[in-house]
Amino acid sequence: MFLRFLSRNNPLEEYYFYVPKICLQLMGFWPGSTASKRIRFWAIFNFFILLIGVVTELHAGFSYLSYNLEKGLDTLCPAGTSTVTVLKMILISYYRQDLELVLKKMHRMLYGCQEKDEQHRVIYNGIIRKSSVMATRVNFAPFLAGFITCTAYNLKPLILVWIFWSKGKELMWLTPFNMTMPKFLLEGPLYPLAYIFTAYTGYVTIFTFGGSDALYFEYCTHIATLLKMLQADVKLLFRKYEEKLTLTPSEAAYVEEQLILIIKRHNVIIEMTHFFRKRYSIITLAHFVSASMVIGASIFEMLTYTGFGRFIYLGYTVAALSQLAVYCYGGTLVAENSIYLATVVFKCNWYICNPKLRRIILMIIIRSQKPLSMSVPFFSPSMSTFASILQTSGSIIALASSFQ
Repeated sequence: MFLRFLSRNNPLEEYYFYVPKICLQLMGFWPGSTASKRIRFWAIFNFFILLIGVVTELHAGFSYLSYNLEKGLDTLCPAGTSTVTVLKMILISYYRQDLELVLKKMHRMLYGCQEKDEQHRVIYNGIIRKSSVMATRVNFAPFLAGFITCTAYNLKPLILVWIFWSKGKELMWLTPFNMTMPKFLLEGPLYPLAYIFTAYTGYVTIFTFGGSDALYFEYCTHIATLLKMLQADVKLLFRKYEEKLTLTPSEAAYVEEQLILIIKRHNVIIEMTHFFRKRYSIITLAHFVSASMVIGASIFEMLTYTGFGRFIYLGYTVAALSQLAVYCYGGTLVAENSIYLATVVFKCNWYICNPKLRRIILMIIIRSQKPLSMSVPFFSPSMSTFASILQTSGSIIALASSFQ
């Protein structure tokens, strides 16, 4: 079954970055792939195809703005998304080795628990499965919305040709996306090539942005998963001594050893978060800026267009909002689970520990009270940020409706 990966019954490791891996591998940009000559050539080919599309789209869009605002915005909406996608291609390629390194390290920390006892493995697998299934389903949503929107753009010229033909009118041969092209490419036998080129640039954009955004969200989800596993370790550690009023010297030594291991793993998680955030900061910032402008323009277009055009921009708005949602939700997962570690540690029966262990526990609590953040310059991705964007979008809708 094609959508089998969305179920909860697959082998656990199949979920690991499933959506970003499929999307970016198809375009030649998956960090975990062997950088063979064939893959590099395919990635460079897709990059230049999209770059040519972006340049011609931007030229056409700014040209239309001088005399046709609606057509200009209709051109610049997909052009803005494609421009940021080109930037994502460049940065993912530039940080390819770093991303591959941190993904391998993440895999070892998630699945390298063979030395743990059966109780730990069962709890770990339950946490990982729940988070992985959620990440796969959430990642598939914006990709599907973008794929449907791109397909609608590609079908629109064909539907218009069919409508004109059925009514006996002169046929209009248009391309899916408005691009500045020589006139001879839009006529005669070369028109199918122009159509295929413009349609393909749309799908390159969809698979690349779908993969890069899914990579961000799933990484955030797995950071949250590692923090949940730390929380489970703390609970299991102190559950053994629920009936105790104080620890014996040997028990205290064992608890100290386990707490030190927890602190070391916590430090590694913090370092991995900062490492990934630094390499994704430009992508995140550019994505938020472009998506906010695209949402405003697409809402305006949705209110001014009628018929099939309104359907396209409704899908475009949903796709852009879902893209922002995965960034904001990912940031929220990381922040909330990092803070909750302090709550879990405080709820354990720490009062049975000696002063030395209490100081170690206090250090964990203090360290966890400062939340991990996926922040970039000027803002931090979170659901509160997403709510502010929705509020601004609502204001744009109200303003645009007042002019109708």
